[in-house]
Amino acid sequence: MTSLFLEPFSGISGDMLNGLLVDLGGDVTLLRSELEKLGVDGFHLHVDRIAKSAIWGTDFDVHLHHGEKDTGIEGDFDHDHEHHHDHEHHPDHEHHHDHEHHHDHEHEHSHVDARSYADIHDLIVASQLSPFVKDRSLAVFLDIAKAEAAVHNMPVEQIHFHEIGAIDSIVDIVSFFILVESLGIDTVYSTPLTEGSGTISVAHGEMPVPVPAVMQLRKGTTIPITQDFTVKTELITPTGLALLKAMDPIFEPIPSHFAIQSVGYGFGKRDTGKFNALRGSLLMEDSSHSTTIVHHTDDRIVEITTTIDDQTPEQLAYILNRFLDAGALDIYYRSIVMKKNRPGFELTLLIQTSQLEDFSTLLFKETSTIGFRYQQVDRKVMQRRFEQIDTEFGTVTVKINQYGSITKKTLEYEDCQRIAKEMQLPIQEVYHQLQKYIY
Repeated sequence: MTSLFLEPFSGISGDMLNGLLVDLGGDVTLLRSELEKLGVDGFHLHVDRIAKSAIWGTDFDVHLHHGEKDTGIEGDFDHDHEHHHDHEHHPDHEHHHDHEHHHDHEHEHSHVDARSYADIHDLIVASQLSPFVKDRSLAVFLDIAKAEAAVHNMPVEQIHFHEIGAIDSIVDIVSFFILVESLGIDTVYSTPLTEGSGTISVAHGEMPVPVPAVMQLRKGTTIPITQDFTVKTELITPTGLALLKAMDPIFEPIPSHFAIQSVGYGFGKRDTGKFNALRGSLLMEDSSHSTTIVHHTDDRIVEITTTIDDQTPEQLAYILNRFLDAGALDIYYRSIVMKKNRPGFELTLLIQTSQLEDFSTLLFKETSTIGFRYQQVDRKVMQRRFEQIDTEFGTVTVKINQYGSITKKTLEYEDCQRIAKEMQLPIQEVYHQLQKYIY
């Protein structure tokens, strides 16, 4: 399981998000190849590893072949396009300048004055992009189109994006989901967002910060945003906010069972007077408590029980994973018949005593329950340690559980799964072949 932890202390934009994902290991060659499937010409990517304030990160920019970037629909679709090149280039760094100018697709031409939301929808649907990239990109464009329609008091169908702004935004949005999919990111955690203050100049004149489209995108959400009144410009762009919303972020600290694998920076374009970057970390699950060495055979834990009759099985499946991600020792459901003969579920959760308050909050937040029972319970467990053994398939981890004179040895599932994939063998065959090494 791979998660992304964001720290938008200087706001968020499409360029910053894409730069961050490349800095965290996103494959630029793969990205260029996937963007070819859009069938859009008139642009190329500049992806540079640079330093700002002596901190290295990635600058991501969509360069257009004809004209300058404008700001989308009548000047207020996305604004983070000023070019302030206050950075240092490392003489030996990898310089990803994509100068393949995408002229092979005659059905898209940059002289068209505008694209409607329907045009963009049809373009993405007709592409050969993955279903994940298509679905998420379309959802973001619809979210932004609805926000713009509300701002301009017109139906979504009448929203038209300026041609240049449309290309820039299409590439930003589609690139983000290509990179998310390639990195295997399935969950996003984040600290609160920071917005600037004052006003910015757009086609309509001076607009207050946050801009109208950002305010519309915030409607119906609980995304925590604070304003830095020392920064007199926009920090949160509509594209950046819409992309974040689409990932359904969890505004909590990094869960204790995650390990930080890499840290990166995606740079913004504006001169804010401060370090203008989006910092993020890739998190890998520490394979839960089952990877922990256990020295004791007796301990005390908390058992929580509650009943639910008004949430769907799909929601409960999400909740189960959510609680395991938060560090639960175990969780399970069983079907029951509740009052008024309603079918329902009994949820049982095992946690460490120190986790009671955290899971109390999580239960009330994630489930429909308005109360639950809990008790401290004693348990007996086997001592646990791990050994690495050499096999014909390479090094494999064996879990050794012991209680007095009783010993149980089990193969680490993650290793067996990896070998099955690499060797293209049925996983039961892998287990069979490895059993001879552990006894």
